[in-house]
Amino acid sequence: MKRTVIMALLVACMAVTSFARQGDVVIKGKIDGIKKGRLLLLARSSEESTDTLGFCDFKKGKFCLKAQIEEPMFVQLVVEGFSGGFTLFAEPETTYSACLSEGENFFIKGGVLNDGYTAHISASDSLRAVISALQERYDSLRTGRKFRSASLVNDTLRREQENLRTFTNSFLAANDNVITAYTVYSNVVMRELGLKEARRMYNSLGQGAKSSQYGRMLKERVDLMAKTDRGAKAPDFTLANVNGGDVTMSAVKGKIKIIDFWASWCGPCRLNNPALKKLYEEFHSKGLEIIGVSLDTDKAAWEKAIEKDGLTWFNVSSLKGWDCDVVRLYNVKGVPSLFILDEYDNVMATGLRGEQLRAFLEENLGK
Repeated sequence: MKRTVIMALLVACMAVTSFARQGDVVIKGKIDGIKKGRLLLLARSSEESTDTLGFCDFKKGKFCLKAQIEEPMFVQLVVEGFSGGFTLFAEPETTYSACLSEGENFFIKGGVLNDGYTAHISASDSLRAVISALQERYDSLRTGRKFRSASLVNDTLRREQENLRTFTNSFLAANDNVITAYTVYSNVVMRELGLKEARRMYNSLGQGAKSSQYGRMLKERVDLMAKTDRGAKAPDFTLANVNGGDVTMSAVKGKIKIIDFWASWCGPCRLNNPALKKLYEEFHSKGLEIIGVSLDTDKAAWEKAIEKDGLTWFNVSSLKGWDCDVVRLYNVKGVPSLFILDEYDNVMATGLRGEQLRAFLEENLGK
């Protein structure tokens, strides 16, 4: 089960240098469909944290929200008690006008970054509409077996696709700021890129983007991934077992040690447990040890799953779910998630299951 971060992939707008001054950002306007309530201005401060920068109460759908920021930031306007929100790139000492609506009336205007981004998205959407129409025409001609005409349309389609790539890349190349950093960060997260590619994309950023809000977050992500990369010393931790006693990872001895992040509510985890149990029974005497780190918050459900699935290895949990410090320490974004360590707690492999895991154990512990 993936714990996804839902984000739209944004692209850069106009060339803007990073700001270092501090000042009020002011957003004023109206909210369609909600007469009164509280409007919050939120911003991510790290991979795991979101800060409230400011808020205001509104009546008759009208609001004026002020907050102090030190740098350009990607922020979100959220009506308290409602899901979703409205995003913009906010800059210090800048005023914005807005109509917050789920329909066509929506807009947020103001600021070099935000207005430039909006203009770029509008132009990109026009190019995508042309590409979509060409793709539909090409598919229709292929279905009708009009291959010569389809080939000509395909040539035009490829040119338009290249135009869009060039258009987007030119904006990215021109911007050394939070928009480019956010674009790259979003790409890394949504594609679930590994350490090598994430580090390459971070290194491609300019200094302005690296020092921005999302540049710092991408660096944080890369550093966390490096801690559990192959060959790295696995971070040590101590968690409580079902009886309340402490279990320290480095104190658990084994020629091969598996750290298995799972949860009683995770279907794929439960389906994987019988295979893992079989491997444990076969290889435990040869030096295999397993530490099951549960992301449960309900102790009774955790204990019931351990008993039902017959998990006889070390079972530990903070009972804090995704807020567990060890989950953050190992940069776990989905469960099940396995880390395979050697006897010195160096990471040998990650994510192996089924026949791949069996082959790995046979190679390192013998058949």
